[in-house]
Amino acid sequence: MTILKSVSLWIIAILSLTISNYGFSQTQIIGKTISTKNNTPLPYVNIGIKEKNVGTISKEDGSFIIDIPIVNQDDTLTFSIAGYREAYLSVKDLVTEKNAIIKLAEKTTQLDEVIITGRKMVEKKYGIKRRGAIHFTDGMFKKDDIFEIGQVINLGNTVAKINSLNLHINSFRSDSADFRINFYRFDVDENVPKERIIEKSILQRHPVKEGWLTFDLSDHNILIKGDVLVSLEFIPETEKEVNQIVYEVKLGGSSKSFFRKTSLGQWMRPPHHYCLYVTALTDKNAPDEPDDEETTPTFTLKPEFSEEPISLFVRLPKNYSRNTNQTYPVVYLLDGNVYFDQIANSVDNFTKKKKISNTPIIVGIGYENAYIMDSLRNRDYTYPDAIPADSFKVSGGGDKFYRFIRTGVIKQIDSVYRTDRTNRTIMGHSLGGYFVLYALTRQVTGPPVFKNFVAASPSLYYHNNYLTKELGNFPFSKNNSENIQLYMTIGELEVSENQSNNFKDLSQKLTDKTANIQTEVYSNLEHMGTAIPTFENGILLFMNKKNLIHK
Repeated sequence: MTILKSVSLWIIAILSLTISNYGFSQTQIIGKTISTKNNTPLPYVNIGIKEKNVGTISKEDGSFIIDIPIVNQDDTLTFSIAGYREAYLSVKDLVTEKNAIIKLAEKTTQLDEVIITGRKMVEKKYGIKRRGAIHFTDGMFKKDDIFEIGQVINLGNTVAKINSLNLHINSFRSDSADFRINFYRFDVDENVPKERIIEKSILQRHPVKEGWLTFDLSDHNILIKGDVLVSLEFIPETEKEVNQIVYEVKLGGSSKSFFRKTSLGQWMRPPHHYCLYVTALTDKNAPDEPDDEETTPTFTLKPEFSEEPISLFVRLPKNYSRNTNQTYPVVYLLDGNVYFDQIANSVDNFTKKKKISNTPIIVGIGYENAYIMDSLRNRDYTYPDAIPADSFKVSGGGDKFYRFIRTGVIKQIDSVYRTDRTNRTIMGHSLGGYFVLYALTRQVTGPPVFKNFVAASPSLYYHNNYLTKELGNFPFSKNNSENIQLYMTIGELEVSENQSNNFKDLSQKLTDKTANIQTEVYSNLEHMGTAIPTFENGILLFMNKKNLIHK
């Protein structure tokens, strides 16, 4: 039996509570993109302020309209399409023109001769190739958004010829849709996509039906190797009303997916992976890319307050079995069904590159599966009971869940592994971030449990800003706060004015009581974009034995 469930129940419910104040005051630019070769219109040119999430795309006739927020009036607008040189024009200059004509020159490139060698060529698949028993769909994008989703693949050092790209669609549209396929170099060290590596504008129109949607690329002679981000750009329909395209995502696993919501916007990492893969003709001895399976739980615990078991996912440091006299700090990560594999993989990379001096044990706290997690996190991560404005069916179990972590989860981990019981970290995002702050309130008045607290985009709105008020009135003292460190973040684009003030207000209240707090507003990120960078930066911060410096 398969289960189809929309991730938007978790994501969109949160995002709908916040309204970006990013574009309340803005200026409009109207123009047309054309080719310098023969002055013909250039359709589907990416237009935007790079990595600022302000962007659009030109229509079939080359025309475009873009709204520029006042805060970006001093920035530069970039015009980019494969096969042409990018154009960079000042926003201020373009604003003064009534109908700007943007001319793009064709790019002349010297192609290196590529020879595919090998005793025998075979077709292999790279990316997310299989769906699980429980199916989730992504609800982050609107039907009129121009957005791009991508999956990192590793082709090794052998040149491969890409034959197709495949994406699983979970919706039906009576009409077809336009897509563009892109290939970007992926920088493993910086962990970000870089420049486009295939200078072809590969546009295809396909019917939208449920199932695997295949883009045939066999005639494009795409020859690539190494680490590559393969992406699909969704071209919005501008002249008619159409249904939103819904596509499948996979939770768990350590593969790397990226998305950006606007033309030339900032790449962000979602909490899930896209069911997207390519087929490639390559040497039979080229490395296979194994299926990206999520880690199975190391322990399953049964809490007294619930019929549903709690799953614990554990990743030990690489040198754990060799250093038998060493104890290790422990990082407890909420929403373990989603984030454990990605963060455990990040810690492995940090250790390999010697970015951290104190490699921790990673413990993901999750549920029997991600379907159940999506339902029960509202119950377990909140306290007190929700008010009607929160619209939660179940809530208020944070006190019982905290007690279970302290007396059940931590007790289990400490009894099995060599843990440093003076150096525990708890991390969470959204409602998980709220629970991290709730755990902080419990520690101020109770026994010490955690040393480090990492709260990514905490849901401070809950119960009429209950925690903001509660923490502001808590009796912090030198004895109970000098060994407590907090790293709290928020995304620049996720907040309404009220939510932003809640974050600032809580930051100031905590700063007045204890110096061991660091807050950060991530530029150009929204709610779901803050989780992974916050967790990674929190580990880098706390596992390098550095004290926090208040910003």
